Amino acid sequence: MADEEENNEEAEATPGEEKKPGSKKLLFIIGGVVLLIFLIATPIVLFTVMGGGDDEIEKEDADAAEDQEELVLLLEGFHEEDEAKEDEKPLGAFYPFETFVVNLSGGGYLRCQAVAEFEKRDIPKKFYSKIIPVRDSLINVLSNKSRRDLGDEEGRADLKAEMRDLINEEIRKAEVKRIYFTQFVIQ
Repeated sequence: MADEEENNEEAEATPGEEKKPGSKKLLFIIGGVVLLIFLIATPIVLFTVMGGGDDEIEKEDADAAEDQEELVLLLEGFHEEDEAKEDEKPLGAFYPFETFVVNLSGGGYLRCQAVAEFEKRDIPKKFYSKIIPVRDSLINVLSNKSRRDLGDEEGRADLKAEMRDLINEEIRKAEVKRIYFTQFVIQ
């Protein structure tokens, strides 16, 4: 008889009301995830809506940039300028060009690496925006030279002056004061 009463109670329960042993656990997990998302999203939304911290972040970035620049200057020896002799001029910023390999007019080729020295310690931003036209113009100048033009010291000095003038013309200011060759091979 006891078995019949248990069967009757189970039969009276509707199919949708069955109790699952893991349903409470699942409810806690879902609630925890929702709470976690809420706790993470609320400060982010408030921060972006109120725009808080932009000035502080910019100030910290500027301070960090100044510290980095000061460190670079110290490592490169720019603070030693006071120790220079009276007739000695401080060096400017250097920009090393990628290697040039060009065919010379009249046969042969030239492989050279050039470095531009600027008047100031900083390379002008305008130079970076003009680097492709500058390089193209330098390739044209180099490829129009012959072996005879570049065979002696005077020819290389003239080439350096021509390259310097060409770069200054491209950036529309007399910013480059010297050109150095770190490699110069004619074949």
